[in-house]
Amino acid sequence: METELDGRLLALRQAVALALALSTRSNPQATELALDILADLKAHAAPAPADSPFEAPAWAGGAQAELDDIARLVRAFTQQPGDAPGQ
Repeated sequence: METELDGRLLALRQAVALALALSTRSNPQATELALDILADLKAHAAPAPADSPFEAPAWAGGAQAELDDIARLVRAFTQQPGDAPGQ
């Protein structure tokens, strides 16, 4: 870890993923729903309209990466097959 903040983000990411995985592991449909919700959150993390003169804020990319990491961990914990990258 480069900083204490990196370590805290890693711990938070793992805690969220583990909570989702444990609460949905007995029902594959619930796991898929949780993964769909994560994908929706990622898709709507500070989207910039196509005609906007402004770029998306820097934190939006980081948030999307964190949501990808959480989804990857949920899949690993629940032994769900992975989706195509970018999902």
